[in-house]
Amino acid sequence: MRRALFLLPALVAALLSGACGGSEATAPTPLPKVDVAQATARTVDAESARFTLSGEGGRGGPFSGEGELAGHRARLDLHFPDAAGGLFFPAAVEAVYADGALYLRLSGLAGLLPGLVSGGRDWLRVDLAADSDVLDEYLDLGGGDPTRLLETLEAAGAFAEVGSERVRGVETTRYRGSVASTRVDVWVGADELVRRVTVRDGDGTNVELELYDFGADLEIERPPADEVAELGDLLQGGF
Repeated sequence: MRRALFLLPALVAALLSGACGGSEATAPTPLPKVDVAQATARTVDAESARFTLSGEGGRGGPFSGEGELAGHRARLDLHFPDAAGGLFFPAAVEAVYADGALYLRLSGLAGLLPGLVSGGRDWLRVDLAADSDVLDEYLDLGGGDPTRLLETLEAAGAFAEVGSERVRGVETTRYRGSVASTRVDVWVGADELVRRVTVRDGDGTNVELELYDFGADLEIERPPADEVAELGDLLQGGF
C-alpha cells in the first residue's frame, strides 16, 4: 500500500477533534463488519484527505493541529498552547512532507535561529534518512503523526466491536484493540475508511486523529528554495 500518503515522519509524532456524537437514541442500522487492517490499508491508499490531530502527554504539553494529505505529500500545522516558544519547545510548527524530505518552520527562538545562521532562510529541510533522529532528539516532537497511528492499528491485531457513533456526520462502527499497555480505538465507516483513531497509553499520553474530506482537491507545495536551509549544513556549521 502507498504509505507515502501518511508519511509525516517520526519527527512530527508522540505529539501529534473533530465533531463527534454518541450513539443515537434509536439504534442505527448496523454497518457491515470490517477488517480493521483492511480498512487501514484502504485509508492509506486514498488519494487525499484532511485531518485534525490533538492530544497531550508529551514534554511540550497539550497540542492540536490540522493538515492535509495529497498523493505523496502532506502538510501539518501543530500548536502547543502551553509551550514557552523557546528553542526546544516552539509554540507552533509548520511541517511539509514532500519528495522524501521534511520541511519545518518553527515559532519563537527555534524559528529565528535557522534564519540567523543561514541568512534569512527560516524553513529547515530535514533529510529523513540522515537527520530526523537528531532533530527529534532536540525538539521532542515525536508520537502522533498519521503514519504512526495507522501503524499502531496494524500492530494492534484483533479488534472488538464496541459500538457505533457519528464522526463528522458519518455513521461509523467503533472497534477497540491494544498494543502492550496502549489502548487503541478506531472508527470505520461503511466505505471502509478510517474516520478516527484514539491512542491512550498507561503513561498519560492521549492522541486523537480524525480524517475527513477524502478525495478533496488538494495541492501541497514545497516551500520556495530560497527560503529553505539544509539541517545537515547547519549541524555541520555548529548550529
